[in-house]
Amino acid sequence: MNKKYYLNSAIVVLLMALFRFIPPIGSMTTLGMTILGIFLGALWGWITCDMIWPSVLALVMLGFSGYTTNVSEALTSTISNGTIQLILWLLVFSAVLTTTGISKYFVTKLVRSRFCKGHPWRLSIVICLATWICAAFGAGFAAILLCWDLVYTISAQVGYTKKDKWPKMMVCAVIFFNALGALALPFQAGVVTNFGFMFNASNNAYTSYNYIQYLVFSLVFCACTTVVYWLFCRFFLRPDMSLLQKGIEVEEVSALTSKQKFAIGALVALIVLTIIPSCLPAGGAKTFLNTLGTTAIVLLIIVFLTFPRMKDGKPFFTFKELANGGILWPMLFMVATATTIGGALSSADTGFTNSVIQLFSPVFSNASPYVFSIFACLATLALTNVINNTVAAAIMIPVMYPFASQMGVNPLMMTAMICFCANCGLLLPCASPAGAMLHGNKEWVSTKEVELHSLLGIAALALMVILVGIPFGNIIFG
Repeated sequence: MNKKYYLNSAIVVLLMALFRFIPPIGSMTTLGMTILGIFLGALWGWITCDMIWPSVLALVMLGFSGYTTNVSEALTSTISNGTIQLILWLLVFSAVLTTTGISKYFVTKLVRSRFCKGHPWRLSIVICLATWICAAFGAGFAAILLCWDLVYTISAQVGYTKKDKWPKMMVCAVIFFNALGALALPFQAGVVTNFGFMFNASNNAYTSYNYIQYLVFSLVFCACTTVVYWLFCRFFLRPDMSLLQKGIEVEEVSALTSKQKFAIGALVALIVLTIIPSCLPAGGAKTFLNTLGTTAIVLLIIVFLTFPRMKDGKPFFTFKELANGGILWPMLFMVATATTIGGALSSADTGFTNSVIQLFSPVFSNASPYVFSIFACLATLALTNVINNTVAAAIMIPVMYPFASQMGVNPLMMTAMICFCANCGLLLPCASPAGAMLHGNKEWVSTKEVELHSLLGIAALALMVILVGIPFGNIIFG
């Protein structure tokens, strides 16, 4: 394993250092080849080695490429990027949900409801809905473990074994709905990241997106995908649900603590303050909130969380507690580097955009905007199941933008679609952290079963992209 690691590390360094000496391809310039080599080296490192050191090395190499004056400028451009700052504070805020046990409270409440008793399919849907909701509010990985444990408990109570179809279906469905929910709300880190890729690729032709438009689109798209997914499960998997007709007892949770109520209030404030500017008339409060900006709103809410004290004089939250519990440093390094180098690669001085257009022009010359949209989304869906989801988006969004602009396709709609397609990396362990968790759960699902259930989710998503996502997205974002 060490030999393989060091071999891949050597490939990373060689790509970054020597790719510039390859004769320029198409309309690429020497600068473009240099930056492309840095990006390919970082990509290889992210897939085979690590997230952090390839990211740092890529930024150092960017400083020597001639794109920036020096390494400090390359590092500064990354740190000062507004998208990266917003992602950083959103990650800090996400710890509010994972450290307070709010996820467990709401999941248990949903499953214990009268709506589920004696209705196996309702119970199954509600467990996955709980995962979707938790993922939507930044507690997806906590929800996966919690809902998996719930499935195991229910299975033991009613008599399912690890060989039965229902627990296998639920273990995989929880992962799929985590992927679906993680892109549901417009202020989530993944959504902000992907639109940041598009803003960089557009050279600031686009600098923002409407939160209300994205929210309406994502809710409709997720609802339609949910219906199709469960229809596939019901008629293709056909699990035996008879054992779930019995009454199921799930441990009751205690009442919400003052700390949990405080956290819920902060979450509501975040939702309201980030979405409401899109609904307000011009002037007054809208101007104030727009001037303040989403990044400052998130940071102010975090600061406010650390201000009040409990009866014993201790703070409800400390900044250290939230930062340690929320910031995923490997992911943050990768996103920051991918955003910076992606923007550099798509700049006019590299010739990359023109080369990509020349490469795909014969394919798209006679294609309609609708066919192009389908191809771009399905290509993202295929790519993300081979490499990391964020990396897939970092590649596809800059490639998509020039064609979308040229063909009259709405880049905002395409970015929203790529958000969902890029986050559905389930087939291979390397495709996403959630995919790695699913493949690692061999006690309940084998590799072949993971692939079967993953293909079911991918098929449902692809069908809804074609029938709902693209047509509805054009209406909403048009």
